[in-house]
Amino acid sequence: MASRAVQSLLASRHGHYRPHRVVVRAGAAAAWFAAALYLAAGAFTGDEYLLVTAVAPVLAASLMTTQVLVGREDGGIALFGSGLVVAIWHTFSGYETSLIPAAVALVLIAALGMIFVPAHRLVVGATIAVSLFAIPQLWDLGVDLQIVLGGTMGLSFMITHFILGSIQDASSEVNERYQMLFEQSPSAALEEDWSEAIAYVRSEYSGKPTRVRQFLLAYPAVVRRAVGKAKVLRANEAALRLLDVSDSARFLGYRDPDVVTDENIDAFVSALVTLYEGGKSWEREIPIRTKAGEQRWLLYRTFDTSTGAPGTSIVAGLADITHMKARNEAMAQAVRSKDEFIANVSHELRTPLTAILGITSELASDDSLAASDVAELMDLVAGQAGEMANIVEDLLVAARADIGTVSVQMKRVDLVAELLETIRGLGMSIDVPDDAFPHVYADPHRVRQIMRNLLTNAQRYGGPNCRVVLGTLRDAVWLEVRDNGTGIPDEDTERIFQPYVTSGAKGSVGLGLSVSRQLAELMGGTLHYERGAGESVFRLQLSIADLADPILASHSDAT
Repeated sequence: MASRAVQSLLASRHGHYRPHRVVVRAGAAAAWFAAALYLAAGAFTGDEYLLVTAVAPVLAASLMTTQVLVGREDGGIALFGSGLVVAIWHTFSGYETSLIPAAVALVLIAALGMIFVPAHRLVVGATIAVSLFAIPQLWDLGVDLQIVLGGTMGLSFMITHFILGSIQDASSEVNERYQMLFEQSPSAALEEDWSEAIAYVRSEYSGKPTRVRQFLLAYPAVVRRAVGKAKVLRANEAALRLLDVSDSARFLGYRDPDVVTDENIDAFVSALVTLYEGGKSWEREIPIRTKAGEQRWLLYRTFDTSTGAPGTSIVAGLADITHMKARNEAMAQAVRSKDEFIANVSHELRTPLTAILGITSELASDDSLAASDVAELMDLVAGQAGEMANIVEDLLVAARADIGTVSVQMKRVDLVAELLETIRGLGMSIDVPDDAFPHVYADPHRVRQIMRNLLTNAQRYGGPNCRVVLGTLRDAVWLEVRDNGTGIPDEDTERIFQPYVTSGAKGSVGLGLSVSRQLAELMGGTLHYERGAGESVFRLQLSIADLADPILASHSDAT
C-alpha cells in the first residue's frame, strides 16, 4: 500500500492531476495544523513570538486553500510559494528559537517541490541549493552560523532531492511501463472516477445498505444523475475505436447521463451498488448504442485501484461480445425452432396416423362391411399413408440438403401431365389449362413434390379460390399456383423459404417451401413468391428441355 501511495504521488510529471491535489490538500491541512499549534502554544504560554511565528504557516495554508477553492491545485506552486513565504517571513520577523524549524521546513518544501519540476531539473536544483545557502545570510545570525546553516541547508536539500529523485525515477519508470501498457494495449481500457457518483448516491439514500439496489431500481433518475457525475479520466485507442469515438477530448470528462437506458440500467445499478458497498471489482454485460447508432454488447470488467478515496481510480476493461450474444441467440433460436419443429412434425404425423389407426381398427373389427365400403376405407388409408410419406420425403430432402447429398434424375418432363397426376393424388378439383406446353428438363418425382407442396400450402393456408396458371418464356416454362387468401406479410416473403419457418401457420412443419425452392434450384429453375391483384402467387420456373444446359444432369445416381 505504501509503495502504491509513493508511486501515485511521484508520478505527477506524467500528467496525472491526483498528486497535485494530494500535495496541495495535505499541505494545506499540515500548514493549518502547524499554525494552530503555534497559536495554541502562544496563547497558553503568553509568548508573543509563537503568535508571530504562526503567521508564516497561516499564509502558506491560505495560499494552498485558495488553490483548492478555485480548483487550480498545483503542487509546485503550492510548495515553492509556501517556501518563499516562510523564507521572507523568517527574514523579517523570525527569531533564534524558530531558526531550526524554519530551516528544516525550507529544505523539505524545496525537496518536495522538485518533484513537480518537469524539465531542467539540474539547473533548478542547483539554483535552489544556492538560494538555500544564501537565505541564512539574510537572517540575523553570526557570520559563522550563517555559513554553517546555509551550507547545511544546501547540502541537506541536495541529499534529500537525490533520494526523492531516485525514488521518483524508479516510480516513473514503473508508471511509464504501465502507461505504455494501458495506451498500447490491444484490449479496450478506460480509467474512470466514480467518487462523485458514489457521494451522490449516499446523499440521496439514507436507508438500510442492503436495500440500496431496490432504491436505485425504483428511481432511475437517481441512477442517471449518479452516472452523469462519473468521469472518464483517460481511454486508450482500442477503447475509442470500440466505442466509435472520434473526438477523444470531448469523450473525456463527465459521462453523458443518457448512456443509461432501460436495457442497461440494471448493469449500472450493479456498478453503483458494488462501489457503494466498498467492493473492488465488478463484471457485467452491458448493451450500448454507439455514436453511429449501432447496437453492441460489451463485457465490462472493472477494478478499483484507488489509493485514496474509493472510486477515484477505476480501471475498466472492455470487450465486444456482440458476436457471442448473436451466436448465443441464434443457438437459442435454433433450440426453439427444433422444439417447435418436433412438435409440428408430431402433429403433422399424428393426424394421418390417427386416421389410419381408426380406419384399420374399424376394418379389423367389423366383418359386415361391404366390399365397396372396404375399398373406400382402404383408399382413405392409402391417402393418409401417402400424406405421411410426403412429410417423410420432405424431411429426407431437408436432411440431405444439409449435408449436400440431394440428387435429381433429369429427363424430359411433361409439366401438365405431372400437374394432373399431383392433383389427382391430392383429391383436389382445379382447372388445368388445355394448352400444349414444351417439355421441361427436370426430375418428374421432384417436380411432383414441389407442386404437391405448393398446392397443399394453398389448400391449407390460402383463400377458398385456388387456380393454376401456366405460361412460357423464350427458354422456360412457368407454373403459378394462385389463391385469394390474405397473403404473406412483406417482411416474411423471403423468410418463408427458410427451413422451419412457418409465418404463423399452426401445426406446420415449415419445410415444404424451403424444400421446394432447394429442389427447383437444383434442377436449374427458380421458385419465388409475390402478391398481386389480390392473389398470392407462387411461381415455379423450369428450363425447356430442348434448350436446357446438359450440365444440369443428375448429380448422382442415388435416388
